[in-house]
Amino acid sequence: MFESFNSILKVKSQVDAAVTLKLLRARNLPLVVTFLYREFKENEQITIRYQHLIQKLGDFLEEIEYGDDDEEIKSGKLILDFDEKAKLYIDRWIESNYLRNVMDDTSKEPLVLLSKHVEKVFQVFELLKEKEFVGTESKFRDVFHKLRDIVQNANPDKEKRLEELEKQKQAIDEEIRKIKIGGFVPIYEDYQVKSRYEDVNRLANELIGDFKEVEDNFKEITRRIYERQQQVNLSKGQLLAETFDALYELRATDQGKSFYAFWQFMLDDAGQADFQKLTKEVYQVLEDRGIEVASRSLRKLKTLLHLAARKVLEKNGILADKLSREIIAKDQLESRKTRELMAAIRSLAIKRLDRPLESEVCLSLETNPEIYFPLERKLGEKPEINTFSVNAQGASLNMEDIGELSKLFNADLIDKQTLLANIQELLLERSQISLKEVIEIKGITKGLSELLAYVTLINVSSKFFMSETVREVICFDHQLHKYLELPQIIFSN
Repeated sequence: MFESFNSILKVKSQVDAAVTLKLLRARNLPLVVTFLYREFKENEQITIRYQHLIQKLGDFLEEIEYGDDDEEIKSGKLILDFDEKAKLYIDRWIESNYLRNVMDDTSKEPLVLLSKHVEKVFQVFELLKEKEFVGTESKFRDVFHKLRDIVQNANPDKEKRLEELEKQKQAIDEEIRKIKIGGFVPIYEDYQVKSRYEDVNRLANELIGDFKEVEDNFKEITRRIYERQQQVNLSKGQLLAETFDALYELRATDQGKSFYAFWQFMLDDAGQADFQKLTKEVYQVLEDRGIEVASRSLRKLKTLLHLAARKVLEKNGILADKLSREIIAKDQLESRKTRELMAAIRSLAIKRLDRPLESEVCLSLETNPEIYFPLERKLGEKPEINTFSVNAQGASLNMEDIGELSKLFNADLIDKQTLLANIQELLLERSQISLKEVIEIKGITKGLSELLAYVTLINVSSKFFMSETVREVICFDHQLHKYLELPQIIFSN
């Protein structure tokens, strides 16, 4: 009885805290769902400019002559026009976590995107839709194939795997034989094609919403690190260790592994080409058979998935960038405090310049001071031959030192997108290229800072890697003949 009561409390707590359920209970739910679905889903948009979204909502309110009194929007004015109402609505939806606002790094304009809570509400409405038929056959086959896939790919037994592959081979050979002899090719009926298409379309929409979960995880990591940064006695080493531990923890989770495996597929040119080809062929089948479907968003699925996934990776990049800024700011703060302390000491010294000594001299000796200079050698004195028990080793730069050197330059002055474009342009003509070759071909104009910016691009793709054995000496200032030795960095397709 106690356990059941405890479960009820847990459910009640979740109901009270869940933003998705709060939206489903909202009085203006029809307005929220109708407008946001039209602007983001039907128009296939991931982000919309804040001012543009307000304008679109104002036009929509005027178009439907929306006049419902809503307690969620409060204003000191008795009468509001549609544009004023639209701004209050958008701000309220952002505050309620229905929408999220971010700053565009390029245009410096605020952008608005759907939150994961609105995505889940859309999925609820999809489940509530009355369907012409329920594709039980296709769903059962999907369950059957997934069960077989789990059993086959989770079993480490080689003999069992070979046995299963032989069965599949025999089945394929038998199907080929029947087609060659009888000329009959079994094909899906229209209802089978339609049910499978609807399942794929539903999964695609859910997939786009799933990316917002991963993005929110990155956001949570950022917030946790910022909280730790406020601790005065936290060293840079501890801060860096905690940051990388958190990022590694995210990658090591089931969700993180799944996302990065998907991103590797998105980077595979052959896989993308196959996906595009299959999508075109599916729509050709629908057109040839005259099958009408409610949504054709599958055409732009690759683009939408790529944009959604890029936002997740950008969140990771923003985390690293802001972290480096915070560390530099911490150093600058410590330097500022040191300068303030030195200035205070100088100020006290200046004030005492014109004052007499507070106490008289206590002891006076009439003699010459004995001064000893360790490096002084008198004329005619035999020079000493110094012997050293330890020989100095040649200095070199490791990848771990790049983070320290990055403090020497202002990252805002380096356009990493331009540097990445230089690499991608050269990779059009060859399968791989080293950082030294990129510098020799494209040149370098901003010295060490630009070279270090190139080095940080190794985190952009898993196909960019560092050699563990080969080292290169790269010139970053031809006029002053300045060089940097570091492990060879390879960029590849």
